[in-house]
Amino acid sequence: MKSVVIVLDFDGTVADTMPKLEEIAVKLMTREYGLREKEARTRYVYTTGLPFIQQIDTLFPGNPKNKHVVEQFEKEKLEKIFDQPLFPDAKETIRKLKEAGYIVCISSSTFQPIIERYFKLKKVEADLILGYRKGFEKGRDHFEYIKQKFGVNSDNLIFVGDSLKDAQRAVQNNVKFVAKLGLFKTEEFKEIAPECPVINNLSEVINKVQMYDVDDC
Repeated sequence: MKSVVIVLDFDGTVADTMPKLEEIAVKLMTREYGLREKEARTRYVYTTGLPFIQQIDTLFPGNPKNKHVVEQFEKEKLEKIFDQPLFPDAKETIRKLKEAGYIVCISSSTFQPIIERYFKLKKVEADLILGYRKGFEKGRDHFEYIKQKFGVNSDNLIFVGDSLKDAQRAVQNNVKFVAKLGLFKTEEFKEIAPECPVINNLSEVINKVQMYDVDDC
């Protein structure tokens, strides 16, 4: 059996950070752009999976407030993120995946130094942790880096994420996808990745990844 790499999204998949990040984003979007809270929440959720700077530039292209909003979001995120917990089954799931012979990588839109510090503080050991920097982000950039580092191809990658943007990245790069429910429903994921298995809890991924026939990759 060839090496199989399980690529785990961070926010909302491994770490229960989304409620706090959504709270910060909604507060800023209502205050700075005059949106109603419901609209701000909807806009934020449907662009999750992108780096926040790209979310804001997508939602409010060319707005002179964007730079300030992004800076404030990242400041508040840095102040709060290390207090946000892993999902209860995350550490054990990563350990079991590695024991089963899978290579486990983290792929995040959070800045690299922050995510490295987070995993160090939480005492979680992945085989590779990849964060965001300009010109190197979750999706194609991370997938290509992982393939080169571990000598595998796209057929040997399985990406686990909780956002529609995660599903789109997987499909666009011919990477297998497992959808974690929470922000989005099964039918929303299936519109993008019709064959993807879905999970409610990260621990379920151990059985779901075995659905993919990697021996034929």
